[in-house]
Amino acid sequence: MSLRERARRIKMVLMDVDGILTDGRLYYTEEGERLKVFSVHDGLGIKLLQRAGILTGVLSGRESSALERRLRELGLDEILMGRAEKGEVLEHLTRRRSISEEEIAFIGDDLVDVPVLKRVGFPVTVASAPPEVRRVCVYVTLREGGNGALRELADLILKLRGVHRELLEKYTGPAPTLK
Repeated sequence: MSLRERARRIKMVLMDVDGILTDGRLYYTEEGERLKVFSVHDGLGIKLLQRAGILTGVLSGRESSALERRLRELGLDEILMGRAEKGEVLEHLTRRRSISEEEIAFIGDDLVDVPVLKRVGFPVTVASAPPEVRRVCVYVTLREGGNGALRELADLILKLRGVHRELLEKYTGPAPTLK
C-alpha cells in the first residue's frame, strides 16, 4: 500500500513523547524536578491535524505534570500516560473510539514502541531511532524528536491527503499568484 493510500485512511495520529515531542534527554532542576522542552513547530503540527479532522493523542510510558499541561494546552483528544503496556492501551483505545488499528498513524522512537508500530496502518519513527525500530516503519522523519519530527509527519499526511495548502492558508492567507 502506498503512503498516499495509508495517509487517506488515517483517523488518528498517536505519538510517544520522549524522543518524539522532546529530544529524549532528561533535564533536572537542582530540586530534582524533571523538565521537558517542546517544539512550537510540533504544536502547530498537532493543530493542523486537528483542523483536518484527525484525532490526536499521546501514548507514553511516563507521566509528567509539565507534559500533561502542554498536552492540555494543545487540546489533544487522548492523553494516555504512565502506560507501560502500550499494545493493551491501543486495543482499548480502538474499541472506545470505534476505529481500526489501520486507521492510526503512530510515531515512536524506541524498542518499547515496536509492538504498536507493527500494528498500526502508518508506523513512523525519527532518524535517530535504532535499526530495529526503523525496520518496522513505512516512514522515517528527517527531523529529530523535539525538533519538528511530529510537524514533519503532520505536513506529510496533510500533503498526501491534498489539504495541506488549504490549511496553511488559514494561517498565512492565500498564496500570491504569478502574473
